[in-house]
Amino acid sequence: MTKKIIVLTLLTILVFTSISAAVDLDDFDKSLFIRVFKDVDSDDLDYMAKLGLNSRDISLVLYYYSNSGKELDEEELRNIALTRERLRDFHRYFGLPYIIFDDELIRFRHPRRDRHYPPFDVNKYDKKFEFEGGSEKIKVRGPNYEYKYNNKFTGVEEKIEIKKQKYEYYYKDDNMIEMLDVHYANNKYSYYYKNLNSSRTIKKEGRGRIAERDLIYEELKERYYELEDQTEDKKDHKKDNDDKTKDDADNDSNISFKIEINLSNLFN
Repeated sequence: MTKKIIVLTLLTILVFTSISAAVDLDDFDKSLFIRVFKDVDSDDLDYMAKLGLNSRDISLVLYYYSNSGKELDEEELRNIALTRERLRDFHRYFGLPYIIFDDELIRFRHPRRDRHYPPFDVNKYDKKFEFEGGSEKIKVRGPNYEYKYNNKFTGVEEKIEIKKQKYEYYYKDDNMIEMLDVHYANNKYSYYYKNLNSSRTIKKEGRGRIAERDLIYEELKERYYELEDQTEDKKDHKKDNDDKTKDDADNDSNISFKIEINLSNLFN
């Protein structure tokens, strides 16, 4: 009995030690995350660092959450800190591919909406949610992931399918169509977007890169410098910017990394 208590005590110490192995974020990294990700502040970043997440970890975490639209809260951050070594493998729980484009990060253009997600680290999961005018379905079987959503009142249809050799995404509403296909055998991708109001169309094809922490961090640094340059350009060419038309509303520079982050209970 005494031996069991000692073992349990040691395990508990190891768990809390892994969570509390705090790291330091330098001023540049804080400025980077706050500038690129909307709604992230210094207190949020300090708490992530306190859990032992370094700047590369935080890059991947914020990228996942901002691109999926999932809310980031205290409980999920703690779970991530405990399993940070496998963070890259969590892409499917967000309905995302494990690659990024060959020349930039993937940034979906469809509007953010509340939706359901499977819990982290489950190998079997089935849920169906029905509501007036539509339904939502999630199915996880090992590495396979399937998501379907339709709402006849809003006109939104969304499908995600992840299998060992492929990733498929489809979104449609009254204003736009968005699709992404990835073949994992060679990481080749095909992206398509069309604004149904302006007829603006975007097509991209290439060989994607694995979404590693270091790579995501470097891409976010590039985005940071782009935003800084845009700020300077606006100061120098304010009149030109004021004359831009609404047709530019969905251009690449306006696709933001907005994130829903809720750590308010920690700072009250």
